[in-house]
Amino acid sequence: MIRKHYKLFVLFCLVIMFGCSKDSNFQIKEEVVNKLSDKLIYLAQFSDDTSQVALIDEKSDINIWDLTDFQQVFSLSANQTPTSIRAFNYKKEANLLLIAGENRLDFWQTDKKKKLGQLQVFSEEPLARISTLAVSKHGGMIAVGMTDGTVFIYNRSSNTSIKHQIHSSSVSHIIFDRSDRYILTGGLDGKVSKRAVTNLEEQFEKKYKNRLSNLSYDEINSRFFVSDVLKNQEIYNFDSGELISKLEYSARFRWFRESIFLKDMPYLYTTTPKTDISMWHVNTGGEVLTWSTKALSLGSTTLDIQVNGRQIFTITSEGVFQKWLLSES
Repeated sequence: MIRKHYKLFVLFCLVIMFGCSKDSNFQIKEEVVNKLSDKLIYLAQFSDDTSQVALIDEKSDINIWDLTDFQQVFSLSANQTPTSIRAFNYKKEANLLLIAGENRLDFWQTDKKKKLGQLQVFSEEPLARISTLAVSKHGGMIAVGMTDGTVFIYNRSSNTSIKHQIHSSSVSHIIFDRSDRYILTGGLDGKVSKRAVTNLEEQFEKKYKNRLSNLSYDEINSRFFVSDVLKNQEIYNFDSGELISKLEYSARFRWFRESIFLKDMPYLYTTTPKTDISMWHVNTGGEVLTWSTKALSLGSTTLDIQVNGRQIFTITSEGVFQKWLLSES
C-alpha cells in the first residue's frame, strides 16, 4: 500500500513538474525599439494589423506612424482638433479616425487627409461629456460612452442613432463583437453589460464592487476579460456569460491597464499602470511570464499593446515603440 501511494505521489509530482516546465519555456526578446516622439504621449492606439500606430501628444497634435519604415502617414496639429481631446479611435481598415472633444466627434478620412464632418453628442444630463468611443469592425457604426453612463450607437449609413443609460457613472470601455451585433460596455460603476446593437437590449450583466480598469474581447474564441482596480480579474464566455477562469497570483492585488488575448494560443497579455507586462494562461489563470517595456523616467507607462502571431507591439507614454518576439523552447 505504501509503495502504491508512493508511485501515485511520484506520478503527481511529474505531472506538476511537466505542467510548470511547459509554461516556463516561454521567452521574450526585444527585436525593435524606436522613440517616435520627443513629447509626452497622452493617448495611443495600434492598428489592428499592427502596421501603424496613432499617437496624441501632450500638445494635442495627432500623428499616425507607419511601423515598417517609421514615417508619418497622417498628422493633425492642435488647431485642427477639438480643444480638449477626451477619446479617439483609429480604424485603419476603413481609413477612419475619430476624435472626441467634450461633446463633439470629428470624423477624418486618413488616406485622403480630409475631414468628413462632425457629430454633436448629448445625453439627458446637461453636464455629461464624452468619455470613450468605439468603432465597428468595418467602420459603419460608432458607439459613444458618456460620463453619466449613457451609451449612443450611431449608424453612419442611415444617419440614425439610439441611446440608453446603461451605467450609473462614466462609461470607461465599449467593444463591438466580431459580428457587430452586440457591444460590451464597462463603467466606473463596476458593471459590465452585453447589449444588442440594434436596440441596446440587455443580454447579461456582471457587477463588481469596484470600478473597472480594463475590459477586452477575444473574437476568435468568443470570450472576454474583466479587471477591476482591486483584486478581481476574470475571464468569461462572451456568448453565455459563464465564468471560465480567474487570474491567480500571490500578491494582495494587481491593477491592469490594458489586455489582449492571443489568437491562436490560450494566453492573455496584461499591462500594469507602469511598464510591466504579464502573460497568463486563460484556462488555469496562472502567470507564465513577466517583463517590462523600456522606461526613460519613473512616470513611464505602457499605453497600448497589440499582437500579431508571436510578435508583441508596445508603445509607452514617452513615445517608445518596441516590438517583441515570443519564443518557446
